[in-house]
Amino acid sequence: MNKIFETLENLLKKDERFVSQDGKVMRNAVYEASNKMDEKLLSLLMSDEKIKEIFFKKVNDIYVYDKQKFNFVINNRQMLPNSYTRYRQDIGLTNSKDDYISATNDVVLSFPFKDCVLEFDSTDPDQKREEIFYNEILAHDEIDHLFSNKVLTNAKLIDKEGEKEIKEFDEDSNLLIKGNNLLALHSLLTRYKGKVKLMYWDILYNTESDYVPYADSFKHSSWLVMIKNRLEVAKQLLRDDGVICLQCDYNEMSYLKVLCDEIFDRDNYVSMVTVKTSSESGVKVNAKKPIKVSEYILIYSKNKDRYNYKHARIITGYDENYKYYVVNEKELVDKWKFRNIRDVLSEELNKAKRDLSNDELRKFQIENKNKVFSVRDISDGLKRFIKEKNINKDKVYKYITSTGKETLLYKNGEIVFINKKISLIDGKEEITKIASDIWIDVSWDGIANEGGIKLKNGKKPERLLQRLLSMFTNENDLVLDVYFGTGTTGAVAMKMGRRFIGIEQLDSHIELAKTRLKNVINGDETGISKAVDWKGGNSFVYCELKKLNENYIESIRKANTMAELNIIWEKIGETGFISCCINNELNEIIKSIDYRELDIDSVKKILIEILDKNQLYVNYEDILDVDFKVSDEDKKFTESFYNVK
Repeated sequence: MNKIFETLENLLKKDERFVSQDGKVMRNAVYEASNKMDEKLLSLLMSDEKIKEIFFKKVNDIYVYDKQKFNFVINNRQMLPNSYTRYRQDIGLTNSKDDYISATNDVVLSFPFKDCVLEFDSTDPDQKREEIFYNEILAHDEIDHLFSNKVLTNAKLIDKEGEKEIKEFDEDSNLLIKGNNLLALHSLLTRYKGKVKLMYWDILYNTESDYVPYADSFKHSSWLVMIKNRLEVAKQLLRDDGVICLQCDYNEMSYLKVLCDEIFDRDNYVSMVTVKTSSESGVKVNAKKPIKVSEYILIYSKNKDRYNYKHARIITGYDENYKYYVVNEKELVDKWKFRNIRDVLSEELNKAKRDLSNDELRKFQIENKNKVFSVRDISDGLKRFIKEKNINKDKVYKYITSTGKETLLYKNGEIVFINKKISLIDGKEEITKIASDIWIDVSWDGIANEGGIKLKNGKKPERLLQRLLSMFTNENDLVLDVYFGTGTTGAVAMKMGRRFIGIEQLDSHIELAKTRLKNVINGDETGISKAVDWKGGNSFVYCELKKLNENYIESIRKANTMAELNIIWEKIGETGFISCCINNELNEIIKSIDYRELDIDSVKKILIEILDKNQLYVNYEDILDVDFKVSDEDKKFTESFYNVK
């Protein structure tokens, strides 16, 4: 088999269109020519008798080209181990002619395979492999039932009483789904299209620590394809007044912004919030750039004219600008007398003014919120009014605007009481200000044990989710997180009276999430519980996408020996769920591969490639097929979930 690969590679190198400057075969250039039935390519293939015998079939003295077989072989990494696509990592802004540009009014983000689907699974960060094999890009003509609704299995209602199996689904329930998030998103469309108010996704950042399943040569492009596929269906699930929040770091943020401009429309961009996620101390110093302590939350609305926004407020503490205290507030305003709050508090506490702490001053300002004020600048028009009326600057003057608004003028300024800055935060009155697009007040310290579970990396503070949900949602609104992880979004949603849908694939994460949500139901006291006076309660439904070929993929990934892979191959052959690209003759070619000549990673890649990706999970239309062994309980729950009345 390897000799055939070598013969084909040498043959292709005879056509300069397929050869790079450094003498390597450009896989995608060959693939494109094959799809176009390029005459020069076909002539080249027919010039070698052995190659012609493999890829051409003689019918009534006419040679018919087997494009499927050729394309499969070309896309096999064993075929051209040193080759690369001519696209490589070229990602950038292009015009309508697909030319890269520096500036234009006609700008889109162009990257390889953007109109295809990248099917991939989440991976365990403890499995530190250089390359993960589930990295298949599917063209639309290869997609048959990939996005069909999936059979749901192992459905349970989890509440304070524990777990119990259920056969009916109530849409008002919170929902946790285990399975591939792209396919689960499509399965949500039947019931939840246009119903989600807020999405928060802590997406894969595409860094080395993610161990994301992309071949290095396609790392950026594959990441964009993966995100694009998911955002396109997410947009359908959002309400017309819905909002999506995507948390990411600098590695892909610039590309993500342009991608979201394309999917959600640039006019629907809301903001990009910079969040301080770590302290400067203890961070590894890079001598060539500033210390990284921040991440970003990119926010888009589905329709900017429809979405609602409530300003978040952050605690500021003592505000030195509010230094005046009204001694006799019950008198008429023009009789008011003022003192500096430091003088008043110094006498009250019998302390020197210089010894007063900011906390003591803050407490005094809050307790006297209707008596403590600052003087704010006024317009030039009001200043002229004061001068023309010869108003005494040392006395308060009540000015009524043409709209009936009352303004208190003092010393060429306006009196503003500190009560306008005081908000109820975590059940306490605090001096606050409106949050900007830079958040440095949400602490990551001490979140390790939130929810009663631990995660080494990637856990987000409940206060972060509390702020986002407060800004964009109301009670009973639906929140969706497709990178559910350990369940922070679900925990906060329950504590704040919102409903949630979470999707997670990793076994380790799904168990942590279930444990955390159970803790919330039982009255978890960590995170925002005290702030919202959480006492416990509520429930959620747990279910899984019923696996089919996904079972084989998991077995292939876990296999450690060729003997294990041989057993898996035999089982795959018995099911018949093999890619439609694999015909009988090609099947024989695959079987003829001498595993002794290949490393175990190459064999794993081949086995995963031949599986039918349309059959990763059992499709709803196959629910009655006995070959798929769907239980009566699963049938009833699945039908209840999709048969929306």
